[in-house]
Amino acid sequence: MSFFAPKVTYFWRPDSYAAPEQWRYFQCVAVASIPGTTARVAFGFITTGDPTSGWTPTGLTDTQWARDWRIVPKQDDSSTR
Repeated sequence: MSFFAPKVTYFWRPDSYAAPEQWRYFQCVAVASIPGTTARVAFGFITTGDPTSGWTPTGLTDTQWARDWRIVPKQDDSSTR
């Protein structure tokens, strides 16, 4: 993957043993370049794995992308009967 993409939700966790409350979820809405540079910013909403945490608007850059974000798998509707 090259960078965040609109209409995709990602997750990141600091290490494999971190509690879900420390995970981060990012739902990308748009990607743009900073004027006059080649630096990219993904705009969207971020939250933690804590069920009581809300979504906050944010922008993430190439530096944050390098943290190894992964795409949240889409739910298969046939599995919910």
